[in-house]
Amino acid sequence: MVRRIRNAWQVALCAAISGCAIGPDHQTPEMEIGERFSVRPPSQVRTAEAKTEAWWVTLDDPILNDLVARVDLQNIDLRRALLAIETYRAQYTIDFSKLFPDINTGLAYSRRRVDANQIGVPNPDALRQGFSNWQWNVASAAWEIDVWGALRRQVEAGVSNLQASAAQYRGVLVGVRAEVATAYVTLRQLQAQREALRQLAAGYDKLLFAIEAKVRAQVGSKTELAEIRSRRASAVGDAARFDALIAQQVAGIAILLAETPGRVREILEPARPIPSCETPVAIGVPATLLARRADVDAAERQLQAATAGIGVAQAEYLPRFTFNGNFIIQTPDFANLTDISTNMTYGITPAITWNFMNILTGRAEAGVIQAKMRALDALLRYQQAVITAINQVERSVAAYGAALAARESYRTAAREIDSAYELAFLQYDRGTMNLSTLILYLQAAVVARDGLAQASGLTAQNYVELYRSLGGGWEASPMPEDWERVRQEFKAHPTANDFLNPPQEDSAG
Repeated sequence: MVRRIRNAWQVALCAAISGCAIGPDHQTPEMEIGERFSVRPPSQVRTAEAKTEAWWVTLDDPILNDLVARVDLQNIDLRRALLAIETYRAQYTIDFSKLFPDINTGLAYSRRRVDANQIGVPNPDALRQGFSNWQWNVASAAWEIDVWGALRRQVEAGVSNLQASAAQYRGVLVGVRAEVATAYVTLRQLQAQREALRQLAAGYDKLLFAIEAKVRAQVGSKTELAEIRSRRASAVGDAARFDALIAQQVAGIAILLAETPGRVREILEPARPIPSCETPVAIGVPATLLARRADVDAAERQLQAATAGIGVAQAEYLPRFTFNGNFIIQTPDFANLTDISTNMTYGITPAITWNFMNILTGRAEAGVIQAKMRALDALLRYQQAVITAINQVERSVAAYGAALAARESYRTAAREIDSAYELAFLQYDRGTMNLSTLILYLQAAVVARDGLAQASGLTAQNYVELYRSLGGGWEASPMPEDWERVRQEFKAHPTANDFLNPPQEDSAG
């Protein structure tokens, strides 16, 4: 108990000496991060400052551009993030209003009759008549004076939560754009893989035509003919399996767009090449990454809110200063409500209250411990966000470089095997190569095309993921009006003038 009382005096003394809001002030945590990313970048990745605006446009696919524009307007998670901004904006206003007195006014009327026998009046006839009472409450005020700055800390927490919700909106925006781009690239990859199997079936068709001609000339084998027919049927079946995978991607994109699959399918069913970008990607340095990543920004704002919460909790150690006052005109005649000199009553009640039992029972101390643990947890989440951001970039750079190398290898393989197959087919047609060897060439050609499709799709997916890890893309679009107001209007330490004279909206906008 002695320790608890000592804690109360320490808090009071610190608050009195500092002359400002109680509790610790937020400071951006210092973390040891390198000047550059440690991963060795491939030739297609530069260490120059990242340019992350509208990165999807560099893939040069008008359908993808349209999908991104639609997901910005229609995505459900994005719209929910906007609602969260409005929610925290309203909470900020509620917290801000506590800095000012509650002032009420009103008019009341009553008619009464007193039972004279109960109050012992000797002449009860004088009180048998009822009487009216008009009461005009000109103003009554109740105000808790923020001596220790606890209310200001609460407002600071509200501002930080509001800013965190805006950062989370940016994070959702980056995420849904990356998700729709990844789903679109995957769709085109699956279409390319299906086309590779269809080309395999077409190759078997060409072989069937050649073998059937030999059989008619009685120089071919019906066994070989049956084998090729079987292989062709298998290739057609394998190609058909991709239809279901493609339908899954269409459904996923439709969910992101908040549309029915039918509308999306009309746009996506016609096959198109896998999007590709040969422009080098600039990744910048870790310091600028942390300033750009929405999740890091949100984590720091949440840490600031939790830090302000410590001051709010510490105020429970200290007395509260309140001021109550009223100015009332009371008269039995309505016409006399304006006669202030005769019918006026008023009262002024400054008060100090101190719930010392909160200290003796340990409730105040427990509240401070809770607030500090929340702040420590927020600090750990901030550190985790920083570490995750840097590692995601390095992982994405490595994956993108590996995918580029694999794509180039498959491009070479597909180009070479196509030429080799055409030559092998001529040799088979002339009778200088057996069917088994020709089938191996045909299958190798399809494997190379399928591998190229997968490598191209993976390269595009890793390209998208690299930009997602860089936290970019939200700069290309104007943020919602609510977020702009957060950035321009809201202050961690507001004054009465900010409340009574809010900033005027830009008429040009």
